[in-house]
Amino acid sequence: MTINTQLFACTGKNICIQEPCLIDYPEGLHLGDNIHIGRGTEMQAAGGIHIGNNVVIAYQCVLWTVDHRYEGELLPYDYARIRKPIHIEDNVWIGRNVIIRGGVTIGEGAVVAMGSVVTRDIPPLAVVGGNPAKILKYRDKKVYQTHKEQGHSLWTEDGRCGACYGEKFYFVEQTKPTSKSLYQKMKRLLFR
Repeated sequence: MTINTQLFACTGKNICIQEPCLIDYPEGLHLGDNIHIGRGTEMQAAGGIHIGNNVVIAYQCVLWTVDHRYEGELLPYDYARIRKPIHIEDNVWIGRNVIIRGGVTIGEGAVVAMGSVVTRDIPPLAVVGGNPAKILKYRDKKVYQTHKEQGHSLWTEDGRCGACYGEKFYFVEQTKPTSKSLYQKMKRLLFR
C-alpha cells in the first residue's frame, strides 16, 4: 500500500516516506521540502503536524497530537479529545524510537537522540536526549550557520533522499578515552 501524499494538508518536494508508516488524519500533516520519514513511524495528525525543510525522522518514531481528557465526567477519561499541534522546524534530525507529544515545537537545527521522549519545547540547535528529553549540549552555531548559508544539505542536487542514499555514507571511529585509559594517562604524568 502506497501512502497518498495528496491527502496531506501540504507537501513540498523530495518527500521520502519509508513504508510501512501509519498516518492518522493525513489532512493535518504539513510537509516542507526534503523530508525523510523512517519505516514504522506513526503520526496522529488530528492536532496538526508541521514539518519544515531538510528534516530526517528515523525509524519507529511516534508523533501524537491528541490526548484524552481525564478531568471530564467519565473514568478513566471522557469522550473529549484534546488536540495540540507539533511543530518541527528546519534541519532537524530525530533519532530512532523517539516519541513526540502534541503541543511542542522542536527548534531549527535541533537533534533528538534515539529513544527520547519529547514533552516540552526544544530550543534551536539543542541536542537532547532522555525521558523526558533534556538538553545535553548545543550544536556549534557558527558551523551551523556556515553550512546553512552555503546550502549544504543531506539531499542530493537531483533531489534524492540523503538519508536513503547509502553509497555516500562512510564510517568514522569516534574515540573517547575510557576512564581506564584516562587513569593510565594520569598515572604516567604523576609517576614519571
